Amino acid sequence: MRGNDNADFDDYTVLKLQLDAAQGSQESTADYRLTDHYSLCGTVGQGGVGRVLLGFDERVGRQVAIKEMLASNEAVDSTIRLRFLREAQITGRLEHPGIVPVYDMGTTSQGAPYYVMRLVRGQTLAEALSACNSEQPEQALAKRLQLLDRLIDVCEAMAYAHSKGVVHRDLKPGNIVLGQFGETIILDWGLAKIGIEADVFRRAVPAASEEAGSDDLTQVGEILGTPAYMAPEQVDQRYGEVDARTDVFALGCILYHILVGRAPLKGSLSSIVEQLKSKAPLPSSRKGPVPAPAELTAICDKALAKDKLCRFRDAAELTDELRAFRDGRLVSAYAYSRGELLRRFVARNKAALSAGLAVVMAVAIGAGLAVHFAMDARKEREVAVAERRMAVHARERAETALADVTRISNENLTAADQIAEDIANAIGSIRNGMERLAGAVGNIGDRKAMTPLLTSLLTRYPDAELFAATIAPGTITAVAPAKYAEAIGADTSRLEHNRLALELAEPILSRVYEAPEGFDAVTLVVPIKRGKTIPGFLSTRFKAAEFLGKLLPAGLQTQERAVWIIQDDGFILYDTDTDEIGENLFREERFDKIPELRQLARQIADQEAGIGYYHGPTHGSGRESNRIAAWQTVRPTKNRAWKVVVLEQWG
Repeated sequence: MRGNDNADFDDYTVLKLQLDAAQGSQESTADYRLTDHYSLCGTVGQGGVGRVLLGFDERVGRQVAIKEMLASNEAVDSTIRLRFLREAQITGRLEHPGIVPVYDMGTTSQGAPYYVMRLVRGQTLAEALSACNSEQPEQALAKRLQLLDRLIDVCEAMAYAHSKGVVHRDLKPGNIVLGQFGETIILDWGLAKIGIEADVFRRAVPAASEEAGSDDLTQVGEILGTPAYMAPEQVDQRYGEVDARTDVFALGCILYHILVGRAPLKGSLSSIVEQLKSKAPLPSSRKGPVPAPAELTAICDKALAKDKLCRFRDAAELTDELRAFRDGRLVSAYAYSRGELLRRFVARNKAALSAGLAVVMAVAIGAGLAVHFAMDARKEREVAVAERRMAVHARERAETALADVTRISNENLTAADQIAEDIANAIGSIRNGMERLAGAVGNIGDRKAMTPLLTSLLTRYPDAELFAATIAPGTITAVAPAKYAEAIGADTSRLEHNRLALELAEPILSRVYEAPEGFDAVTLVVPIKRGKTIPGFLSTRFKAAEFLGKLLPAGLQTQERAVWIIQDDGFILYDTDTDEIGENLFREERFDKIPELRQLARQIADQEAGIGYYHGPTHGSGRESNRIAAWQTVRPTKNRAWKVVVLEQWG
């Protein structure tokens, strides 16, 4: 952006470095006809590529917004026309209440393309946020938090777009309109990316011989987006490709604006780009002028992680977290203290915990009344004393029950924390050993050289079942122990965990799968890096239940206390009751007969850590029991999350 490097880029979309001086004038639109069907009444706004006109559709009899490409742009760069047409087509394909609908598209008599949209009346989110800042800091935050529902609406619309493979790439408050009747509409899809379109950031202009097609419109020396709302990967390929997480970052910037009163990044284009490229984290929303809700700051910080894998996977995940906060449920991104978890648990299960007290009190009162009517007035004082004693006894029983709940919850949460830490340490130790070997290994295709190295790993980590060396994209070259030598030469390139390790250049843990030998297995894959290339990888396989069972503290599992270790999709990797291993806590139909267990399963899936409760039959017997569950999340690798659940019978 020559000549504009010191501009305020909070609401500025950078399209092309060479277009600034090229915007020519366009004739006035006041009261003239665009086509036979559309008359024009004026200009609503103008951007870098086109202008939005206020029109009237004479066939239907309604006001519309008409976006017309500026004729001067095509003279400078013909790809602008292709981008403009793509914007119309993408917007028209996305049929969602939160995305402005496209009614028509065509070409004017002067050859300029246009498309017709619904006219959305209202203020932008940028204007609404700005209006809040006229208040004192506490009142300003309270008013901005009232806009949280609008942000949830935006997230829901973006979740729909992501489900269709579309990334917006220019989400910002200025592109969100708050309608007069509760509508929240996302505008300006001109920078949208579909699926796996190329998105290479180059500051240098390519050679003139390079042809531009619809698939490489993003490859012509561009910074695509609004600097104050751009993700690191939009300015530096080292952070990865643009995908749904890029929009999550922009949504995090908007949430930051709600919590703090401004965007997280300020300054010139060059200074913002340098901040995004650096390894330093973005400023936390916890450091705003007024303390914001802790759960929201945790959600915001996760959305603004520079490492894409640490963000929410897409807008749907972010939507779930924001809804959980709004609805008073636990937020997965926030690390609750034990006191907070216990208070929430007691509040949520107050009825169940009070049931014993209610029964005892009812019996006491009933007995007191019966005695009262059976005796004469001279005994009333003694009866009153007896009733008070029974009430005190009932209250003491209820207090004892609550103390038991607190003790069990604390003990189980401590146990879940310890097991999660032990799992992370055990897998982390093996991963570190594999990474050391991956950094030192020479020719991974040399079976004679690799076999003793893999054997040494197996000796050092006997809880692993096997180790293997593989040439990219997936041919096994060596394996230990020797009993698995028949696997040498096998093609494993189609396995998801192997593909991910090559694609992300990160250690990857597979989902559980059935090994050829018939047991449930999990594979850890560590890529071998040579500069920017990955010639292959090392892998190890575990017998999931056996490996995890060895990590549990002695004496933890009793007749009253059980342990579950659950994969992120609900698959039970380990259970004290071995008959349950291999079942799916989230999808097993027989669990539908225990609504409280199904609700607990949803809590476990949604929350990083927590305490829950359910009442139902104990497996293997018809006996009903109350069970208190405490859980913690463990992430052995960035791509995998397991839940460690410790349950204990109570009452």
